[in-house]
Amino acid sequence: MLPAKCELLKCPYCGKEKEVLSLASGNTFRSKYWSDTKVFHPMLPTVSPIQKCPSCGKYYFKADVESRQGDNYSFDEGDLTYEELKEAALQFEGNISNDNRRTLLFYLMWAYNDKYNREDMDIVEPSDEERSYIEAVIKELMEGYELTDMFIAELYRERGMFEEALAILETCNYTEDYMIEIVEKMKVYAKNKSRIAFLR
Repeated sequence: MLPAKCELLKCPYCGKEKEVLSLASGNTFRSKYWSDTKVFHPMLPTVSPIQKCPSCGKYYFKADVESRQGDNYSFDEGDLTYEELKEAALQFEGNISNDNRRTLLFYLMWAYNDKYNREDMDIVEPSDEERSYIEAVIKELMEGYELTDMFIAELYRERGMFEEALAILETCNYTEDYMIEIVEKMKVYAKNKSRIAFLR
């Protein structure tokens, strides 16, 4: 991984600039891939598409703001916590593009799983309120966006709808060995009534 001079993002609310990571090169060695489609590349980090201004505290989408190259180096990716993403969702409610809404929903799901429901991390039992919140997020993803059958099965499984997940998985006819392995592993987790986002 080779860093480049930072990127400066201009907050659309207060006009202050924020330094974030920029890379000259990187690689995908030791990457991790989870069943909920989250990917972690330790040697190829990416800046979060949703940023929080350190000056005014407002949230914005990186792709929608002015940016320029800075003079310094930064390793800040601007990653947001689950709680911050929920704040962002409240701020953006009713004033967000369809593509940005999709991005926000994915990041909410991944952040929830990071906190409550991910293999290779400490598992914490969510409250009923948090479980209801994320189930509404997942339901919106399933009903509002085009998704693969395998991913729909994964979302059913994470909602605790194991029979629905298994019914879809039985219809998945992949020819690639790695895809077949993922489907079979997902079936095992569904049969065991596990919602956890597992390492593929």
